[in-house]
Amino acid sequence: MKLWKRLDSLFAKTSLTLTLGLALFIVMATSFAWFFILSPLSNRAADDMAALITLTSKTWTSLPVQEREAFENKIAQQYDLFFSGHDIPTHALNKFYPFIPRLEKALKRHTGQQVIIKRETGNETLFWFVLHYDKEKVNVGFYHDRPGPRPPIALAGVFVAAVLLIIFTTLLLVRRITLPVKRLSHAVNQIGGGTLSTRVPETGPSELASLAQNFNRMAKEIAQLMENRTLLFGGISHDLRTPITRMQLAVELLDQNQDKALIINLKNNLMEMELLIQQSLEFVKGLEKQQLIDVNLDEVIRHIIDDYRKRNLIIQLKTEPCRMCKIDVQAFRRVIFNLLDNAFRYGENSPVTLSCRKNKHLLTINILDEGPGIPTNKLMTVFLPFYRLEHSRSKKTGGSGLGLAIVKQLCDAHGWKIELFPRENRGVKASIEIPV
Repeated sequence: MKLWKRLDSLFAKTSLTLTLGLALFIVMATSFAWFFILSPLSNRAADDMAALITLTSKTWTSLPVQEREAFENKIAQQYDLFFSGHDIPTHALNKFYPFIPRLEKALKRHTGQQVIIKRETGNETLFWFVLHYDKEKVNVGFYHDRPGPRPPIALAGVFVAAVLLIIFTTLLLVRRITLPVKRLSHAVNQIGGGTLSTRVPETGPSELASLAQNFNRMAKEIAQLMENRTLLFGGISHDLRTPITRMQLAVELLDQNQDKALIINLKNNLMEMELLIQQSLEFVKGLEKQQLIDVNLDEVIRHIIDDYRKRNLIIQLKTEPCRMCKIDVQAFRRVIFNLLDNAFRYGENSPVTLSCRKNKHLLTINILDEGPGIPTNKLMTVFLPFYRLEHSRSKKTGGSGLGLAIVKQLCDAHGWKIELFPRENRGVKASIEIPV
């Protein structure tokens, strides 16, 4: 999976595309160079060498025996060709030489004889073949380097060098392009996680520098917007709580002989207003991270369960020891409390099951209720602020619609994963995954 993600990255795809495109160009250029330049040159060199061998070998056979040695020495010095009337011990070639088949074909054209070139036994650099003239035969030899330039080797060297240069240049070029994008992507994730002070360097080519400037300006505006939102809600909550407090005091001072049902209804309404203001503030502050601290998660969970048991609510604990974890404990408590409140509210105070499992890299918390459940197509919608499945918005059938929104915002701000799953028979399973 990690390898696939790396191959699916912009860096890998761009590098692969450029490399394949340039490699295809090199293959085509090499093919054209070979078929239209190097191969004809090799054939011409083989033909010239075959013509020279044919001419000198015929001259050697036409000379008197006493003059052949002087001729052999002269030809060896001038053309690196060797002639002998004696049999030379040879063996077949043990590897392929591109020039040899061309020379054999050229010799056949010039002499009309089927020539097989072999290596001299004990001298791996000297090649020999036999030519027949009338009743006399001549052994002709030449060194491995005698043909001169070797186009196939040169072509292979150029191809390898070009491929290596292409790969190096492609990786360097693509890295220069994708590194700022990767840096920007990381900054976006940081801001999405609540680190609003994140900025990126405004360097590099003008287009990327302009993009970085626009991003930094956007990040600054978002930070200012979030700060203004917090101040706005703080002011509103203060301005609302003051008259609510006065109204609560006035209700307490009402004559007890008045309509008691009306007084109780007023008190309940004021309490609901106070709770809604408190939940709204919690939702606004969801992005404000607290310091991560090492806590004994088993003790934190036990304290949460004790709070509910004091209200005669049943939580069945099925957990492995989670021990010490470094987390934002306030956010963790708020998430668990909100999920448990929902579980008991919609499950009509039926028992709730809570489990905790921890491995080397992941902490998983599961909360299972026995409520009516949530339709599959609404499992993500319920995390929206003020959204409720029951549209009458009666307090008898649910809360304000902010509980799960607060949970979702806190999880997103801390890099946690929250998901809801329908259970087989009845209820919902809430699963939280926390990297540790």
